Amino acid sequence: MSDWSAMAISNYSHLDMPWIASKDGEVINYELAFYRQAPFSMRNYGDEIEEQ
Repeated sequence: MSDWSAMAISNYSHLDMPWIASKDGEVINYELAFYRQAPFSMRNYGDEIEEQ
């Protein structure tokens, strides 16, 4: 994103689940990051194997 304009980054970020799920002026809850889908999250938390 280093070559993106500020407007492009703003437009992109406003399509992300944490932004959409938060009300105007509200602090964005960190836990909402776990509900992201592509292209905003490249990690699939459901496929991780728990090591013991």
